[in-house]
Amino acid sequence: MTTIYPKKRFGQNFLIDPNILRKIVEVIDPQPGESLIEIGPGRGALTALLLERQSIVHAIEIDHKLVDYLKTTFVDRPNLYLYEADVLDFDLATLLNPNVPQKIVGNLPYNIISPLLFKLFEFSDCISQMVFLVQKEIALRLCAKPSSKDYGILSVMARFYTSPRIEFHVSPRVFRPVPKVFSSVITLVPEKNDCSPMMRSAFRKVVRTAFNQRRKTLKNALHELLPTTLLNCPIDLQRRAETLSVAEFISLTDWLQANSSL
Repeated sequence: MTTIYPKKRFGQNFLIDPNILRKIVEVIDPQPGESLIEIGPGRGALTALLLERQSIVHAIEIDHKLVDYLKTTFVDRPNLYLYEADVLDFDLATLLNPNVPQKIVGNLPYNIISPLLFKLFEFSDCISQMVFLVQKEIALRLCAKPSSKDYGILSVMARFYTSPRIEFHVSPRVFRPVPKVFSSVITLVPEKNDCSPMMRSAFRKVVRTAFNQRRKTLKNALHELLPTTLLNCPIDLQRRAETLSVAEFISLTDWLQANSSL
């Protein structure tokens, strides 16, 4: 069988430690007959364990050679469905069903984490759980609290849609090639979100705009979104974005929608 080497352009670092793989599977807790989506299966180390649990795995892989490798490796596994695609361009609506929320799992390369999570958040009503292996700094950002150094757009959006939790940290030594940073396994469980699509879009715009100039006060950072009069604003606009909780960003967005053209 052809030897598959990690490709730097795809940010590939293959997890090779069986103990870590088993720990990740325990977090995922795949059930027989349960349908899962795996992003970036690589050489199929995690895929194999999910298939052994008799789960149905929909694996999305961008690397053509890896897709061929996986087809050969798992040729006798009818519970594996492979999709050769860039997950950022892939139509997730073809796999996700709000009536049967699914788990989404994977070892995510650094360069796609933020755009992928923002995409997945929009499908949060169709997802029961996300379990990802990511760089530790990303995990810390996802779980960061207001006024901490890691708190930012990703922190706010993660808590708007989900309840994030770091499960455990992972040494670089268990990857090939060996990265220069630690990684973390993180779980994001979508929370019930009754906000309308219009509110979600407005919230996203307010948060992005506020953090794009995070050293400025909200009054200065959001000046293009603010109404002429600031009467009855529920948030002190002399504060900075990194001090606001998700609830306060929601309150600010509601006020802006009611008092401006947002």
